[in-house]
Amino acid sequence: MQDQKNILVSNMSKELKSLVDQLNKIKPDKNFHLTIYEPNMFWKINWKTDRYLEECFRVHIYADHAKYSLIAEHGVKDFFEHINDRYFNFKEKTLEEFYLITNEIVQKIKKAVLVSIDKDLDKGM
Repeated sequence: MQDQKNILVSNMSKELKSLVDQLNKIKPDKNFHLTIYEPNMFWKINWKTDRYLEECFRVHIYADHAKYSLIAEHGVKDFFEHINDRYFNFKEKTLEEFYLITNEIVQKIKKAVLVSIDKDLDKGM
């Protein structure tokens, strides 16, 4: 089980690093960068923003009973607020299933980030 987790995390990290390089070519003014917390299966893509103190897109795979789930969301921090906008999720999959759909996940992340960078989040969310 730990080997499957390490393989998935390593592959996801590699693919997201490549994605950040692509995003920096598409929108160089945003200065995208990736933060990885491999033990927690958590990745965060940040970019330069003039609208908020911090703006990012987060992806987290977490244990959900006997299987795993993934959540992907756009998040912002402002002086007094933290706002999240969930984009997509996958529920009840094995680590192997997540490994097999890594490319699909990365493509969804790419589309979501490109939408997120120009989206104002409603403070009522």
